[in-house]
Amino acid sequence: FSRAVQPGGGLLELVKEAEMLYARKFCGDDIVQAQAELLSKQATTSFDWRLFQLGYRFGACLILTFWLLWDSIVDTLYRPPQNSNWLHSMFPIYRAYFCLVLMLWLAGCMSFVWNKYRINYIYIFELDPRKVPTLDEIFGKATNATILVMTNFLLYYKVLRGDFPHWLPAPYLPMILVLTSIGWALANLNSCKGIGMVCWQVVSLLWLGGEVNFLTAFVADVFTSMAKLWVDLAYTFCVLFTGSWLHDSDELTQSRCAKNKFFVSVIKVLVTTLPLYFRFVQNVKLYRRTVRPFPFLANAMKYVVSMAVSLFSTLHAASEVRKDPAPYTAFYILFTCIATIYSYVWDITMDWGLARKSHGGLRERLMFGNRWIYYTVILVDLIGRFMWVITLMPRNDNPIPLFPDLVTPFLAAIELCRRAMWGCFRLENEHLHNTGFRRFEGPVPDHFDSAMQTKPEPERKTLWQVAKEMSLMVGLGGALIGISIYFGISKD
Repeated sequence: FSRAVQPGGGLLELVKEAEMLYARKFCGDDIVQAQAELLSKQATTSFDWRLFQLGYRFGACLILTFWLLWDSIVDTLYRPPQNSNWLHSMFPIYRAYFCLVLMLWLAGCMSFVWNKYRINYIYIFELDPRKVPTLDEIFGKATNATILVMTNFLLYYKVLRGDFPHWLPAPYLPMILVLTSIGWALANLNSCKGIGMVCWQVVSLLWLGGEVNFLTAFVADVFTSMAKLWVDLAYTFCVLFTGSWLHDSDELTQSRCAKNKFFVSVIKVLVTTLPLYFRFVQNVKLYRRTVRPFPFLANAMKYVVSMAVSLFSTLHAASEVRKDPAPYTAFYILFTCIATIYSYVWDITMDWGLARKSHGGLRERLMFGNRWIYYTVILVDLIGRFMWVITLMPRNDNPIPLFPDLVTPFLAAIELCRRAMWGCFRLENEHLHNTGFRRFEGPVPDHFDSAMQTKPEPERKTLWQVAKEMSLMVGLGGALIGISIYFGISKD
């Protein structure tokens, strides 16, 4: 053996040959990366109790899921609750929490995909590696939140149906859930500080402040997929602070929040359009920084069209039923088709970098391996985009009974899943081509490489050129939004 490891003995040459083969097949002839990936890792013999705890909590989540489905579907068919007012008064609160729990699970899934395919999301997002949560921590929080929300919902539903004694009024249970979550956030303020700072950078765009980088743009894009979730969260705080839950009256809760004119006409309009406005402002700020009308002004127009759809939908739903809804329905379908196709084409061509004719409708380098994966997600993204359109359908024109209350949660969940899928491929494209607007230019390094390059000087334009490009976008955007508001509030 000692002669084999000596120079010329054969073993070292075999190791070098294996490294070169691995580099050629999997690392683009990068021998340093191949050596790093082939390093042997010391095995541990100690039992990892964290995985055991995660496993039994995941099992508890599965049991609660089946229990919830049985009680809410099978039992309800034979013994429904005495009234269905709770669907309009308290169910939106649980709908919001189930969406938040789903987002935790999706965040863990995205982190798993990025780590498995070696997408350097820590560098792309410019995160501190010491503060990035591990997969165990993310899924641990997801399982804890799932157990808490499902247990609370089951208790509420059983009290509502009379399976449990009424010593605690049913509306108190969702408020206990809300107060518990607020208390947890305050107790874990340090761990929530990073997320809060990023969200603040996005929200501060309301007064044209805030920093625009890849992370804040990614978070703002996620915000645009949370339209129904924002409405439900606003409704939750409305119920909490108006105190209607103290009176155990579903009708009072609806009159103070769900059917309140100010909430429907103002609050819902703001929470559904502001995320789109944030992305619009981000693109305008990036245009001012780089003076490039494409892609930033073109992307800004995409959000202007989406804002027009959202404004029309919410204002139309808040107005009275019209004698002849056909013109408004035609207007809605036209604008939603334009917005959906616009966003879908942008997803495929710009955010994912696909649709290249020379590469079979994809691109040259694919980090996720099989080509069928990319063709599948292209189709799924189209379906998901049109599902999102259905979640914005005006209530007055909806022929399906209880559609907004029963079907919307599933459509909102589909949109969140679509956004998570979008995030996986968006980061892949950014890792390969650096198409975003981070502070550091050049190729994205691998996990063990920390090299960064400085940003080049932006292109300079005259004031007249900038004024022409901005006036064109403002004119078209203002016309679209003005038309949508007119048709939304018109009662003729």
